[in-house]
Amino acid sequence: MITAVNLNPCIDKSILVSGFQYGQLNRVVDSCEEASGKAINVGIAVKRIGKDVECLGFNYKGNGKVLENTLDDYGITSEFVWVEGRLRTNTKILDRETNILTELNEYGSEVTKEDIYKLKSVIKEHAARSSLVVIGGSAPVGVDTTIYREILEELSVYPVKIILDAEKDFLLEGIKAKPYLIKPNLFELETAFGKKCKTIEEVVLLAREILEKGVEVVCVSLGEKGAVICDKQEAFYSQGLLLEIQGIQGAGDSMVAGICAALEEKLPIQEMLRYGMAASAASLVLKGTQMCSQEGFCKYREQIKIQKMEVS
Repeated sequence: MITAVNLNPCIDKSILVSGFQYGQLNRVVDSCEEASGKAINVGIAVKRIGKDVECLGFNYKGNGKVLENTLDDYGITSEFVWVEGRLRTNTKILDRETNILTELNEYGSEVTKEDIYKLKSVIKEHAARSSLVVIGGSAPVGVDTTIYREILEELSVYPVKIILDAEKDFLLEGIKAKPYLIKPNLFELETAFGKKCKTIEEVVLLAREILEKGVEVVCVSLGEKGAVICDKQEAFYSQGLLLEIQGIQGAGDSMVAGICAALEEKLPIQEMLRYGMAASAASLVLKGTQMCSQEGFCKYREQIKIQKMEVS
């Protein structure tokens, strides 16, 4: 069983425009709204690929039923700690002429220390019977940047692999608890570690510095340039596929889901990359924050090319 933990769920409002003009009137070509959140998206993508998954986290009494209903529609079991407030709304504006995404993300309603304690208890209960825990995304007001490190440390007593997908101090603190795998994008990697990577080789070298901190696998998504994955022994690169992109918001979360599927099948890291790239591609061809389909995942998995890297 894969367990996906989401602390700061939301409603994603995706807007498609053509030729976005800052400070001007822009006509909306298309729009949609979906219950979302980083680990929620991963859970949905995992389910669509065909693996068993459950979703945990905070949910809000004001309008959180929409999130619960969404997961029910996918046949995903969920257990939430219900707190006061409302799901935040994240507005994502994609310019189809440039494929540039502009995001306006709200913080999320505040949670209390008691709420956090309750959620930690729920996570531990489920982790005890899970093979893999995915945790990540932002956190609501009232949660310290040490939260992922704290959760990972408490889960260290269980024989479960943990994937952390977070940014900035949440990522830096989480790494201290030695998750099995992290999956930042290039911007998140550079921002967290204060380094610019001009080449793919430099990305691998920085990833190897992180491996020395106790992380076992690092996967970095590079946008249109593809992605790299490495452990202490090997590094692999995939350039990705030329696609007619409809939406980029769910691609990173779908990549994590693909990696989860490969881990469940006990595949090596180059296949984790192949699965991740295939799931990401299958999301990119769908509108809004839609996650990959099983059909798309299987189709693109056969097309993904993996290249071994020799970096000294």
